[in-house]
Amino acid sequence: MGLSIVLLAAGQGKRMKTKKPKPLVELADKPLIQYSLDTAIKLNPERTVLVTGYKKDEVKKYVLSNNPGDFVFCEQKERLGTGHAVKQAAQYLPENGKTIVLYSDVPLISETTLKKLIKSSNRKKLSILTAKKENPKGYGRIIRGKNDQPTLIREEQDASKEEKKISEIFSGIMIADNEFLKKGLKSLVRNNAAGEYYLTDLVEYASTRQYQIGSTQTQEKEILGANNKQELGDLYRALVALNIASAKRKGAIFKDESTCYVEGPLKVGQDVKIGNNVTIKGKVILGNNVSIGSNTVLSNTKIGDETLIKEFCSIENSTIAKNAEVGPFARLRDGAILSNKTKIGNFVEIKKTTIGAGTKANHHAYLGDAVVGKKANVGAGTITCNYDGKDKHKTVIEDESFIGTNSSLVAPIKIGKRSYVAAGSVITSDVPSDSLAFGRSRQKTKKHRKKK
Repeated sequence: MGLSIVLLAAGQGKRMKTKKPKPLVELADKPLIQYSLDTAIKLNPERTVLVTGYKKDEVKKYVLSNNPGDFVFCEQKERLGTGHAVKQAAQYLPENGKTIVLYSDVPLISETTLKKLIKSSNRKKLSILTAKKENPKGYGRIIRGKNDQPTLIREEQDASKEEKKISEIFSGIMIADNEFLKKGLKSLVRNNAAGEYYLTDLVEYASTRQYQIGSTQTQEKEILGANNKQELGDLYRALVALNIASAKRKGAIFKDESTCYVEGPLKVGQDVKIGNNVTIKGKVILGNNVSIGSNTVLSNTKIGDETLIKEFCSIENSTIAKNAEVGPFARLRDGAILSNKTKIGNFVEIKKTTIGAGTKANHHAYLGDAVVGKKANVGAGTITCNYDGKDKHKTVIEDESFIGTNSSLVAPIKIGKRSYVAAGSVITSDVPSDSLAFGRSRQKTKKHRKKK
């Protein structure tokens, strides 16, 4: 039995006070819609249908440019409710199988929760995702009947005083048998206070026909949405809280989690220590016994076992192996690769450079577009002069070489194995292995004559 996904992404987001279509409003540097797409892709659906509307071409361009796979796009020209939105997608759904309805502005729903929802729909025409909410205002309430089975969902503006006291709310997310869904959508009418086609009416449609209705419950943070910048801030805090809770379950220890911001999926080994005021973005992997110093930013980075990242470091799109030491005040970016037992010290920047095992660059150096071999030493103030104003060029420093303090290596250039570059040199030609290279003017000393 195949699985399809309908993703509603037609919102304008007027209350967001933005020129962007609502699905492209960013949450932690990533558009809202991308979270739902990432989760949907993990479910490996046979078909994904996106219902677009406001600035549909911008939404379509973003989706196709940033996501693998085939997508079907359809337009909701009128804003007549969620039922009306799913109606636009119905014609593109297979006759058999099941369909999950997701929302681009409800981004935190997890793969685990959706798998539970799928399981709850076994041998059922329809299953819904619910949550308990301390303040359920604005949400549809779950009305249950015999055997505690959902019988209908009452929208806030149509609910009675007693129904408004119900704390279990509908998330908007459901899974339905395709044949049932198509028939049910045709039955929807607009006889409600909002004058819209409610997708929630499918529950009552199924109940009156004596169909079993499944349900599963998740935590409130997963089903939060955002209609304005205030709610977007609440959504960010929920995202961070969910990610930190997950990291702690896996083995991370936070010095002060109230000052840490884990914005993306964080994979950790055992006994990982994370200092205060740390921001983690994108996909980050931390091995066993990794220590992350305070005031550090990690983004799309993998760090191996026993590695120490000291305070005030910025590391992005990089890979660090085992038993390395980085910082304080170091910056790694754009594909930096550090091998085992490397040491990158204070105010050292590494860009598009591979550093061999046991190599040290302890102070105030810049290594860009370079390959540095094993057990080399890069002195303080050393820079690779990789840019000629038009193109970037490569520097190669081979095993066990020693680069003296305040040296400039003008790329393209190669320093051979076990070679020495004298301090203060400007090196413009290749240096053979086992050689000593000088590239500085001869010192002149003049005696100072005292005035009589």
